[in-house]
Amino acid sequence: MWLPMPLERIPCRLPAGNDFYQDVAMATAKPLALSQLYKACKASDFPFRTTKDCKPFNDFLGQERAKEAVAMAVALPHDGYNIFAVGTSGLGKRTMIKRLLTEVAGKRSAPSDWCYVNNFAEPRYPIALQFPAGMGPEIKRDMAKLWRDMSMAVVSAFDSEQYFERMETLKGELTRAQQEALSSLAGEGEKKGVKLVLRTPGGYGFSPMNDQGEVMSVDAFNQLAKKEQERLKRVMGDMETRLRKVARGLNQAEEQNRDKVRQLNDEVTSRAITPHLDKVRSKYKAHPKFLEYIAAYDKDVIDNVDLILNTQEAQQDVVATVSTENVNSIPSRYQVNVVVTNDPTLGAPVVFEDLPTHYNLMGHVEQVTYMGTVATDFTLIRAGALHRANGGYLMLEAEQVLEQPYAWQGLKRALRSKSLKLSSLEQMLTLTGTISLEPDGIPFNLKVVLLGDRETFYLLQQFDPELGEFFKMRADFENVMPRTVASELKYAHFLADFVQKEELLPLDKGAVMRLVEEASRDAEDQEKLSLHAASVGDLLREANYWAQQDKAKLIRNTHIQAALDGQDRRHERLRNLYMEEIAKGTQLFTGEGEMVGQVNGLTVVQYADAEFGMPSRISVTAHFGHGEITDIEREIDLGGAIHSKGVLILSSYLKTLFGAERALRFAANIAFEQSYGGVDGDSASLGELCGLLSAIAKLPVRQHIAITGSMNQFGEVQPIGGVNEKIEGFYAACRLKNLKGPQAVIIPVQNVRHLMLREEVLAAVKSKQFVIYAVSRVEEAVELLMGMPAGKADKDGMFPENSVFGKVAARMAVWHQAEKDDEEDDEKGTDSKVIVPLAQKQARATRRR
Repeated sequence: MWLPMPLERIPCRLPAGNDFYQDVAMATAKPLALSQLYKACKASDFPFRTTKDCKPFNDFLGQERAKEAVAMAVALPHDGYNIFAVGTSGLGKRTMIKRLLTEVAGKRSAPSDWCYVNNFAEPRYPIALQFPAGMGPEIKRDMAKLWRDMSMAVVSAFDSEQYFERMETLKGELTRAQQEALSSLAGEGEKKGVKLVLRTPGGYGFSPMNDQGEVMSVDAFNQLAKKEQERLKRVMGDMETRLRKVARGLNQAEEQNRDKVRQLNDEVTSRAITPHLDKVRSKYKAHPKFLEYIAAYDKDVIDNVDLILNTQEAQQDVVATVSTENVNSIPSRYQVNVVVTNDPTLGAPVVFEDLPTHYNLMGHVEQVTYMGTVATDFTLIRAGALHRANGGYLMLEAEQVLEQPYAWQGLKRALRSKSLKLSSLEQMLTLTGTISLEPDGIPFNLKVVLLGDRETFYLLQQFDPELGEFFKMRADFENVMPRTVASELKYAHFLADFVQKEELLPLDKGAVMRLVEEASRDAEDQEKLSLHAASVGDLLREANYWAQQDKAKLIRNTHIQAALDGQDRRHERLRNLYMEEIAKGTQLFTGEGEMVGQVNGLTVVQYADAEFGMPSRISVTAHFGHGEITDIEREIDLGGAIHSKGVLILSSYLKTLFGAERALRFAANIAFEQSYGGVDGDSASLGELCGLLSAIAKLPVRQHIAITGSMNQFGEVQPIGGVNEKIEGFYAACRLKNLKGPQAVIIPVQNVRHLMLREEVLAAVKSKQFVIYAVSRVEEAVELLMGMPAGKADKDGMFPENSVFGKVAARMAVWHQAEKDDEEDDEKGTDSKVIVPLAQKQARATRRR
């Protein structure tokens, strides 16, 4: 099955022919020397045996600009000097910045601890208390111990004989007062013939009394004379009135007695808890706000002493029942919620939040559900990353922050207000009337570091004008650094640091040199080194695996090569499918012989993390026309804008070269054969021009030479990308076809410094089975591909007859003459003596249209 092959956006290359060295003698471009195809390290530049001899390099490797920005932002105490670290993923931005921040943070004092306690007057507004670093957990322990000690002291005090005696005295006073008042009233009633009796449930009342002093029955009362009955009723009414007055007096006495009992309980409670509270006051006398809380705590304990005496009531606290903070059955109202604590020996905190939701950043108040009841209190306040990093440094991935609803807005709000206030997303997003807590805000002072790629930074800068207000410092991380003897040695120290940190086997000198060369290949530049730490880290771990399989004590060059081969094998499935199509002949490829209007172009196929080079046939046809060049890919919407631009540029070049004095009378069609995916990039424009010249002049193109390169309107060849992959892809296709060689590739001269080819290609060049040319102008490429001088116009603008441009001009002259003949025929009309066959006339009319 053929898979679509998208043309790479940057470069192209081509193969060479059979009479190769005869071609070389004719062409102005010379083959590149073996030393130009790969820049190897010199062993003398690495004065060590293994990385054990290297001091680990834990600084910003090749990132001096970024390091300066980070160091300056950290040192500036002013608002807004937060950091946006910009760079490609995998450069090690987080590792380098965190290492620097940790070093700086270790020299700073640890920030304060923060606790939330109950606001006894307004429970909805918990109080925030600030303590020196590390003191928060100690406060929590001391307050828990205070509760336990107070509880035991209060229980003991209320179980004492003295307390019981005083309570009995108060109860006796009330009982005597009640008895005296009721006895006096009962005596008066008996003198008048009525008796005080207890009516259940109505309380006391008066009833008629007989001579024996007992309550008169209803029948007996009915047998009395009417006058006596009326007297007794009047007496009972009068005594009931007096009884109500006495009852009111007894109620007041009971209230007074209860007040005395309350005063007694308060006195006993105060006497029991004061010594313990005084210890706490004495220990924390340097914290006046905490002493204010202790005063309120003291009063609340006295007012709610039943929470100590009645454990069953204490258990009815919903939050205390469910919350994991309910240690040793301490009622939640008396607990201390330590939301932030810092180790005083570690300096300022450095926090990385990998899931920056609004809650994880800003903190939140949890809720508990118990038996259908939803409740919350200050013990369920949870700190966010901003709380934990307060007084230090917070690192966030910019893209992750932007993905989370309201996280970016919450971060900006905190930076603007310099205060951490908890807010409920439920209240922000809904219209429910749920009441939540509004805790005190905590003063906010930290440096925020956002990590992101350039696209994220530019988009955020474009759509959020406040970015520059809050993130004034941009730390720009480079992808590469210059390759010098000094930088190679730094890179070796960087490798030493990595293997030490990852606890890998040491590297010998050969492995270090190979890794430096591989970094240069990743950078696609002999004079640069890639700074992509993630890829070299993966390579080192895999090389360590192969070394362990060999039971080696050092990672050597062979282990590095085994790791590279393993990576190629894991990613070569798609490449093998392409190669299989070439081997079967399904994908047409010719690496020898000559063909008119057919050029071997080069492309880079990119799918996800797979990237490899492949040959791609470019075909061109030319015929009589009016100078139009049809880009077939563009016509069917498979060609991108950059590719179309390349076609227009080569069209402009041709018109300038051959049509300066008169309009060109040709038309051409350019296509990438068997291309079923998108085609973009201008790296094939040089090959397309050569194919077009071949089609016009009917000169064959050597199929053993592949070509890649861009060009401008003046015939200058411009550099492309992916040059190593393209050359290696063409070499692989030629080897698959068992071509005897030599084959060749033409590349722009600017790409020579980008060459870091694999060993198999270098071996083929060394054995003269493969050649690479570098050209700077179109004429050089034309001569190499067609085996004929390109030709230089004389003072009259005429090209030599035996040159490529001369033959192109001659063919165009034929088409121009045909156009002129058509015009003359039209002028002569039907009376002309020249007889033109009907078919010819129709063909000419078609050409004119």
